[in-house]
Amino acid sequence: MPEPSAESPQLVHERRTALGAITLVCLALPTVALLVLDVPNDARPACAAWLAGTALAAAALVPLYWAPYRALGLVPCAAVAWVAATAHGVYWHEWPGWAHGAPVGLIVGALARARRGSEAPWEPAILLGAVGLGCGIVWAFVQRGRPFQHAEWFCLGITLVLTVWTWARFFRPLFELASEPVLWLMYRVRGSGPGLADLPRTGPCLIIANHACWLDPLFLAKVTPRPLTPMMTSRFYDMPVIRRLMVAFGVIRVPEKVLKKDAPEIQEAITALDRGECVVVFPEGYLRRTEDRPLRRFGQGVWQILKARPGTPVFAAWIEGGWGSYTSYANGPPTKNKKKDVRRPISVGVSAAAVATPDVLEEHLRTRTHLMNLVSDARKHLGLAPLPPFALPARADENDAE
Repeated sequence: MPEPSAESPQLVHERRTALGAITLVCLALPTVALLVLDVPNDARPACAAWLAGTALAAAALVPLYWAPYRALGLVPCAAVAWVAATAHGVYWHEWPGWAHGAPVGLIVGALARARRGSEAPWEPAILLGAVGLGCGIVWAFVQRGRPFQHAEWFCLGITLVLTVWTWARFFRPLFELASEPVLWLMYRVRGSGPGLADLPRTGPCLIIANHACWLDPLFLAKVTPRPLTPMMTSRFYDMPVIRRLMVAFGVIRVPEKVLKKDAPEIQEAITALDRGECVVVFPEGYLRRTEDRPLRRFGQGVWQILKARPGTPVFAAWIEGGWGSYTSYANGPPTKNKKKDVRRPISVGVSAAAVATPDVLEEHLRTRTHLMNLVSDARKHLGLAPLPPFALPARADENDAE
């Protein structure tokens, strides 16, 4: 088994983008302080208090947001607000402390909130260098003398670069953050269970769950603290606009075939685990179809994944409330013969991590049955009784994929 990379490309992308953003903030902040404090002596304490106070208050508010990863979506939004404040300063030559402290606090707070993994030893050196360079630039502006028009344009340029950088590089968390109001109007998603607290912020792991409606991946993403790598059938994946998003988000495409002699999505899931990602699998392979069968027998795909990567921690989840929703098969195909969902309650229970033992992984039916019972057992975190225990069939038919 190949060792997973110390840091996945997904995590490296986040870290580099965050480092670039905070470096730009450190570079611009000394000049912003110069412009904010360029007032009569008796007004400087108040201006300094507004700058520092609003920055600290905004940074302190960010941890109240429940989704660490999606907090990164606040950075591009705050960058736009900072551009507006600097553009106002360039035009009107007014630099109120609160207008700059608040976006700076949001940016720094969001980057700190979403941080995953250990800090590289050279990162503080880069930030100290940026602060030093920023102070040197301030000294040059002071030596040039008033008016500080060049300083104003310098700040505007830095905030514009910051905005372009973060909008391009933090598009996924920004998109997920912007989608939350729509999801909030449609569903009241609540998560519970030890798995949510134990889910590692970095490193490979697998989430398995029942599948009752189209939006189950969104419900899982809502309650988990890190970006997920789900699978999506080609019928939806290949839609023009959706495809571009799914490629950008690293979603695994699942071809729709009646008979699957080859399953490239299995190898893609294994590769994603090797990259240190959190892969989401709905092992049933189909949406729930009937009221009396809440969980179908799992397919062989999840066994193949765990057979290839046996040490992978597995988090079993049960999603309650999807059946009967607008995108489920209850009373007809999804979106047919049912009302639109408005604040529909959705509950997600996640069990603590489990690692399949060698004896369980030895035979695919044994693995599938074991995982079905884990998912059923996750119902207890929602106050629901587990389903009747699933047992191995009397005859282990190798052709039984259902």
